[in-house]
Amino acid sequence: MPMMLVSLISHAQNLEVTITDQEGMPLENAVIELLLDEGERTSYMQPTNSSIDQLDKEFVPTVTVISAGSDVSFPNSDDILHHVYSFSQPKTFNIPLYGRGENDDYHENFPSAGVVEIGCNIHDWMLAYIYVAESELASLSDTEGVAILSSTLSGDYQLRVWHPQASEEELVYPVSLSPDQTTTLAISLELQRDRRVRRAPGSSGRRYR
Repeated sequence: MPMMLVSLISHAQNLEVTITDQEGMPLENAVIELLLDEGERTSYMQPTNSSIDQLDKEFVPTVTVISAGSDVSFPNSDDILHHVYSFSQPKTFNIPLYGRGENDDYHENFPSAGVVEIGCNIHDWMLAYIYVAESELASLSDTEGVAILSSTLSGDYQLRVWHPQASEEELVYPVSLSPDQTTTLAISLELQRDRRVRRAPGSSGRRYR
């Protein structure tokens, strides 16, 4: 079981989580989600509009966090064609070959919570994730491994933590939130090797592939 350290700091009302790997290095692109019951969830269900670009034959950003019911667009900023798709259970979709400036107004809606893995049917190494949270109380860790949530909630909750390379698909921790305080957590995750296909040699050139 990964380690968890809980401490309290006064005069704020945030949940601040620092996430590291098994070697103690800050872990970027980890998601934290505060799990709410159905009654509380209805107050934190504001849909958003997000965008995942395709730049230098990579998806940017690698991980996108949205709440259920939100929309995501997939512009192409490369001077070549891409074919975006997903076979993930929360959302299956397929956007056939399109180039720069095409499909800029196109978007997909994500009504169901879960992790959606997206790829490009032309460039096998291109891989990104859409984390569809049950509510808007979800956040992504930065380059320092820190993710922050703000809310007016207090009491005992469960915190879900996810990362594309985590050795366990779902990690849930207890957390107690107090009014007018910041709850800080330090969580260490054990990671698996990156399973992405290696990028093809010379793939940064301007050819089709």
